[in-house]
Amino acid sequence: MWDVVEESRRAVWSFTPFEHVGPLRFGMTHEQAAAAVDGVLETIGSLEDDTGWVSRADMWPVHYGAGAGVHLYYDRGIGPAAIVVDARNGPQVDFGGIPLVGRVPSVLEDALIHRLVAHGIEAVFSLEANLCAPDLGVVMRVQRVGDRVLTRPVLVAREWAPRCADSTQSHIPAEEWRSFS
Repeated sequence: MWDVVEESRRAVWSFTPFEHVGPLRFGMTHEQAAAAVDGVLETIGSLEDDTGWVSRADMWPVHYGAGAGVHLYYDRGIGPAAIVVDARNGPQVDFGGIPLVGRVPSVLEDALIHRLVAHGIEAVFSLEANLCAPDLGVVMRVQRVGDRVLTRPVLVAREWAPRCADSTQSHIPAEEWRSFS
């Protein structure tokens, strides 16, 4: 139940803010997203399976990978609007040499804050103590893994970025702000 994929066994995806996370591009259609991960990740859940994940009528999630390693939240107006990578079994997401997935939060925060400050980008913390960079569409959530917590990045489209650090005002679904185990 608490297994974590070894780092050497994770696929490595690159992240370019507001453009893509690995093969998934913000703004692509559902069909394009499914084709982009075909043979890489398996679709294991979607709107049709009535999992209770749907928060708003104009948004729905799709879960990819064994153990739901990647979650996409679609906004019908813009396509994939949030790409969330599971700390335990998702691919590693590389942001300019900084691995974002499955890390000890304090270690990742130090590296990421250093990078943000060096580039003049504001880092803020959410009310839940998540490091956020709205100018990049990054919210660093955590996920419980046994007696530890590891990083679970929520990477959002430009349209969702302005209030992404605010769990009460953001477009990020309420389900995503809950603790994950």
